[in-house]
Amino acid sequence: MHALQVKAHKLGLKTTHKNPAPKPRLQGEAVEEAIRLREIENWSFSAIGKHFGVCEASACNVVTMALCVRRGYRPAERDQHGRLTAEGIERLRYALKKGFKGIEIQLRLGVSAACVSEQRRRYNRDLLARGKAPLPPPGGGQAYSGVKLSSAKRRQVEDLFREGLGTQKISERTGVSRTSCTRIRTRLFRRLRRKGEALPGCDSAGVRHVHAESIRFVTDEQKALLRAALLDRTPVQRAARELAIGASTAYRLRDAIAAELAGEGRILPPPRRPGRVRREPARDSSWPPASPQEIYAFRRLLATMGFAEAKTYWQDSRRQAARAAREAAATRRLTFEEQLARVGSGELRITRGFVRNHLEPRLSESWCAEARC
Repeated sequence: MHALQVKAHKLGLKTTHKNPAPKPRLQGEAVEEAIRLREIENWSFSAIGKHFGVCEASACNVVTMALCVRRGYRPAERDQHGRLTAEGIERLRYALKKGFKGIEIQLRLGVSAACVSEQRRRYNRDLLARGKAPLPPPGGGQAYSGVKLSSAKRRQVEDLFREGLGTQKISERTGVSRTSCTRIRTRLFRRLRRKGEALPGCDSAGVRHVHAESIRFVTDEQKALLRAALLDRTPVQRAARELAIGASTAYRLRDAIAAELAGEGRILPPPRRPGRVRREPARDSSWPPASPQEIYAFRRLLATMGFAEAKTYWQDSRRQAARAAREAAATRRLTFEEQLARVGSGELRITRGFVRNHLEPRLSESWCAEARC
C-alpha cells in the first residue's frame, strides 16, 4: 500500500481522501522531558533521540514544534487533518525565499524537517518551470551543522582525515562546520574499522595520538630564530622565553641542532652566562607569554603573521587590555567587604572627614542667665 501511495505521489495523481498528518513520536511528559534535556541540560538531538529510542530527526521535530508556541511564534496554518493550508505553505515559501536555515523555519513555523525539505523541492520545481531564479541556499550559503553537503565536499573532508589532519584544521580549510566534520569522521572511522583499518595517527578506538599539523607546534621561523640565538651563545631558557617556546621543547631542539652540527663536523658553542647578578631586570608584563595557554594563543597568531609582527600585535593588545583593566578598577566602586580588606591591610585608614556640630542650636549666655533666674 505504501508503494502505491509513493507511486501515485510521483505521478501527481490526486484523490479526495486525505489522511491525517503524522503524529509526533513523543507525547505528553516525554515532550516536556525532551525540552528540558535540550534547553537546560544542553543535550544534542542525537542524544535525546537515543535516550527515548527514536531517531535524531524525530527528536528534533518534537522539540522544535513544541518550542514554536512557547517562544511566541505563530505556527503555520493547518486544516482539520493537520495538513498545511495554502496560507501556511505561502508563509513557509516566504521563509525559504528569505534564505532562512531549516532549523529556523522549523522553530518559527512549527513544522518538521521533512516538510521543509519537501516544500523546498516543490518550490524549486515551480520556479524552474516558470523560468524564475532558484531559491537561495539555506542560511544564505553559510556553513553550519545542518547544511547539506555535496558528495565532492564530503570526499574532500574524508581525504584530509586520511592525511592525518584534525577536525579544526579541516573545518578551517574546507569551510565545513566542525559538527559536520565530526559526523563525517565518525562514519569514516566505522567504515575503516569494518575493514580492519584505522585513521592515520589514531588507535583502534579512534583516539588521535599523533597530529600531522597543530596550532601548538613550534613554527619553522621560531626554530630558525632559536638556532640563531643558540649560535650567538644565548642560554637556552632565555632564548626559549623570548621566542615563546617551552623549555622542554627548546632543549630538545637544542639537542637536535647540536647533533646536526656534529654531523657537519662543527660544535655548538657554549652559552654565555652572566653569572650571579644582584638585581633582576624589570620584566615586561606584555612579553613573553606567561602560561602555556598564552603561548598557544600567540602561536595561533603565527599562522597568519611573522614573528616580529605577531610579537608587536601581542604586546600592543596586552598593554591595551592592562590599561583598560586599570581604568575600570579606578572607576569601580568598592564593596563594603573590599573596603574592610583594604583597611585591614593598612592600604586605607579611617579618618574624620568633617566636624559634626551639635544638633541643638547654640544659645547666647545672656539668655541662659535669664532662664536661670
